[in-house]
Amino acid sequence: MKRRLLLFAVVPSLLGPAGPARAMPQDKAVGARVGTLGFGADVVVPVHDHVAVRGGVGLLGFDMDLTGRFGLDDNRTATLTLPKAFYTLGAEVRLGSLRVEAGILLKSGEPSYLVALGRGAHIEIGDTLYHQTDVNTLTTTLSSGAASPYVLLGFGWMVSSAFSFGADIGVAMPAGVELTMAATGNEAVVESASFRDDLALKVNDSNDQAGGFVRFWPIVSIGVRYGLSPGRG
Repeated sequence: MKRRLLLFAVVPSLLGPAGPARAMPQDKAVGARVGTLGFGADVVVPVHDHVAVRGGVGLLGFDMDLTGRFGLDDNRTATLTLPKAFYTLGAEVRLGSLRVEAGILLKSGEPSYLVALGRGAHIEIGDTLYHQTDVNTLTTTLSSGAASPYVLLGFGWMVSSAFSFGADIGVAMPAGVELTMAATGNEAVVESASFRDDLALKVNDSNDQAGGFVRFWPIVSIGVRYGLSPGRG
């Protein structure tokens, strides 16, 4: 009997003093947003009072018809094709009413810009003027690594118990950025050494004109979040 009483006295002392039960894990949240990464959704899971993990997907799902813009002649069409989906995974830290986030952005494809020449059209490539009978299309593709680091500054929510609104502004920094061009048309022309030299000149000119812009992709979004309690999550 004495041994049992001793056991009941020692075990609580090893476990520590009695106190209130530990708090339940903080709410997680689901959200919807729209911005430069398309229409998207994300999930936020807190790991600390001021730190959370955030994963999301943004869908674009359409191409942009730029015909008639940027000084293009009427007898040609231009189409900008963007990646259909962007995926993000990052960690955000709350600093008062602001949030700072850093993570990795993945994309489903590479952005490209296609110019198609109509009847009678011409295009200058390098030092030569080519007619539609020789060059039918010219496609510019911006390639980069599969994963790009990003940083964001956020306003509003991290996780709340109900609906809340917020906004993000930041930039992704793709690695291994490369601008390439390809043409279709008369094979005797587009496969010739002189045409390849002209195409290389145009690529260099385009890189010079773009400068550092192609190495920094803007991220801007607004959205809403809804907090889910641990019991409902």
